[in-house]
Amino acid sequence: MTTNVTRKELALTIADRLQISQRSAAEIVDKVFSVMKETMVAGESVKLVQFGTLTVREKSPRRGRNPRTGESMTITKRQMVSFRPSKQLRERLNQA
Repeated sequence: MTTNVTRKELALTIADRLQISQRSAAEIVDKVFSVMKETMVAGESVKLVQFGTLTVREKSPRRGRNPRTGESMTITKRQMVSFRPSKQLRERLNQA
């Protein structure tokens, strides 16, 4: 079973650990994500030391198939975000 960590849960954890108000913690979380988004929209990578790197990649147009109808179609050129975990994160994930 997988669970997701929400923005609100992050803010609550930060508020608890730093002993600041939930409103201040929520503003911090929002600002961090805002800076990350702005950086990636500008085409730059976001490197979080000991966590990983978020990189904007170009995907070329390619032939695909509609799974519902089986019809052949062209998937347009687009950008996507890819995540590469740091060595430390990979090692911790694979310890179990």
